[in-house]
Amino acid sequence: MEILPTLELQFQDASQVGAKKSPLAWRGFRVEHVLLTTDEGYDFRAKGDSCYLAYHELMLTDGELKMEGLPTLAKTQLRDTLTFAPEGCAIEGWAKPARGENSYTALYFEPDIVSEELGERYACANAAPFAYVRNAGLASTMIKLRDLAVRGDDDPLYAEALCLSATIELLGMRPSREAAPLSKAQLARIQDFIFANQHRAIGLDELADVVDLSRSHFSRAFKATTGVGPYRFVSDWRVRRAQEMLRAVPDQSVESIAQAVGFASAGAFRRVFQQFAGTTPKQYRRQQR
Repeated sequence: MEILPTLELQFQDASQVGAKKSPLAWRGFRVEHVLLTTDEGYDFRAKGDSCYLAYHELMLTDGELKMEGLPTLAKTQLRDTLTFAPEGCAIEGWAKPARGENSYTALYFEPDIVSEELGERYACANAAPFAYVRNAGLASTMIKLRDLAVRGDDDPLYAEALCLSATIELLGMRPSREAAPLSKAQLARIQDFIFANQHRAIGLDELADVVDLSRSHFSRAFKATTGVGPYRFVSDWRVRRAQEMLRAVPDQSVESIAQAVGFASAGAFRRVFQQFAGTTPKQYRRQQR
């Protein structure tokens, strides 16, 4: 998998590690949460090798941003703002963080690959750059990507769906028509694939490949068929399978059951199980005795 170039930070004190980075990547996408660990000033730049969307949780005492197609900006109150630079749009500037916790979350994506997912309505090539704007819906999606990166919870099915959602919201797009549902044979192949790979993380691109569709088309067709998105369907299936194992094998540990049904950690398993069943796995097991 090609690693997308990211925003470069150069701190005034070159000997200091001024940022903690939490990156995750999937085909065509890279998400990176960057937590500043100092209030030292820094320069930043990106060459525009990919599309760049950032959600800022930053407060500055001073700074300046230059982007092609925009006037030079010198704002300091950047919390809950968004910046977008399409491919080919270079970014540069400098910043002096205020004291306190400062961070940003960036989504990098390749327009050619995402274009394949979104079809003719994809218009990133003509999308205009913007800086330090507020949009509650897009910010909410970026916060979910931030939380994914911070946890290191590399669930490709959920992550790819979030990345696609962010690009659709960014471009102000909505599907022009309802997707046709999957056939019974296609749905059966998807279910067989899930069952055969229940022990590991499953990517959205893998499910889409089973029925030879793009990730975006598959997601819409799958929801039209089942009433829920692929991530919810697979998570619910994993929890139902875990419930069977909790009832059938009372001596098996929660950790081994979590691994058997494809959760990356016992913590992730407990979180999803409680959302689905309203109780923890251990409480559920006690209730079945």
